[in-house]
Amino acid sequence: MVAYAFACLFAGAASSSSGNAQPVMRTVFSPNSKTISTSEGAPYGDCDFWVKGPADCNNESNFGYGPTKVVRLYICLSGEVSVGTCSQQPAVTGPLSQAMVNRINTGIAAFAGTGIRLIIRFVYNYGPIGPAAMDAPLNVILTHLNQLAPALLANKDLIFALEASFIGTWGEWHHSTNGNDSADAHKALLDQELSYFSGVFPILIRYPGDLLLYTGSSAPPPNLGLHNDYYASSADDGGTWRPCASSLGYCFKGYTRSRMMSYAAAVSAKTVYAGEFGAVYETLQNCPALDAYSRRFHPQSISLFPYPPEVGTELQREGCASSFFDQVGTRIVLQQTVIRGDPIPGGSLSLALTMVNAGYGRVIRERPVTLILTRNGQTVAKIPIPAKTLDLRVLQRNTPKTFHFKFKLPRTLIPGEVSAALLIPDPAPSLSSQPAYALPLNSLDRNNRSIFDPATGYNMIAPELTISSAHF
Repeated sequence: MVAYAFACLFAGAASSSSGNAQPVMRTVFSPNSKTISTSEGAPYGDCDFWVKGPADCNNESNFGYGPTKVVRLYICLSGEVSVGTCSQQPAVTGPLSQAMVNRINTGIAAFAGTGIRLIIRFVYNYGPIGPAAMDAPLNVILTHLNQLAPALLANKDLIFALEASFIGTWGEWHHSTNGNDSADAHKALLDQELSYFSGVFPILIRYPGDLLLYTGSSAPPPNLGLHNDYYASSADDGGTWRPCASSLGYCFKGYTRSRMMSYAAAVSAKTVYAGEFGAVYETLQNCPALDAYSRRFHPQSISLFPYPPEVGTELQREGCASSFFDQVGTRIVLQQTVIRGDPIPGGSLSLALTMVNAGYGRVIRERPVTLILTRNGQTVAKIPIPAKTLDLRVLQRNTPKTFHFKFKLPRTLIPGEVSAALLIPDPAPSLSSQPAYALPLNSLDRNNRSIFDPATGYNMIAPELTISSAHF
């Protein structure tokens, strides 16, 4: 009861200078049943780059989830064609035309303002596995990367992650038709990708074995993540957990399937882990097993449209399709707020916020937070909350944490009723002022209304705070 909580705050309260108990307001919230999608981490929709654009891919919804704020772009480099016909184009043997590079730049930039961030995959073919699914010679791939890097850097704020891509069937680093299934080819591509994008956005690798081989260490690297394109879909996820895969260019004789999974789990806890289903596999796609699997691998994004479609049918039959996708990625729930102190102009207050991460993923970037005071829809104060005080990245799955923050009200604040909200904008400078990229808190007020306002990006934490003209 928000109004009742505020009544308790002021009725008979003693002055903070008297040494008696200070005024207290406590507001309890309930969780949303449906997750509000955020570009910080969410199930991803797919968009066919050359034939569709933001207008076609801005409303990707499935299983009651959405519209999602993460979209994967397959970008065919064999021709400006639908990705489904990418394999039917002639072999690529030289540089991309400048016109094609310019259109890729324009096509990515067109997503600005949509609230969407992008997973990008460059491909020369779209399967099926075989000689017709041609990739390109390594020197051609590296030339293309040099040509494309400026466009990616120009649009870096819009990019959720870059899949290492380019090599092999579907850009998945297997079945190369140009001899690129080797440690040397993989290293050359990753070296060049990191030279451009290290610290800019994550680069996702298909197989944990390739990641281990490249880094030479079992310590999770800071700029490299994983995309598992056979997620929970077979006993070894389509070779994902295979420690020895000579056809892919690596073999770790000291590793077991279990140890490879533990390594990937450690990587997923430090950087981005994404994936998609590849086949019906009831052993891991029953509700308890899929939940346990996802708790272990922290998926920040999973394809919202399972392939094959029968996987979605299986999850629906099991009864957890909707609840599963609601937990993929970032889902932060505000449980309660407590305000103490003197609510007067120039007065000192403290704010305690209890939150929980209810998603498989997490907040992956340091986001600034501002306490916003409004009156009649107009902002009357903006109070920055220091990052060290409220760093949402520390929230662990299903473990509530209370953040404490002390602040002073402006002396110029006119007494009367105000509302208090949290604004958690995107940290990227070009997106920070856009409400569509602000982080929502998945909570409901006492009237079962969402506390998140998509029009402003504000999360309402106290709608009826009375500012008094003097001490009590």
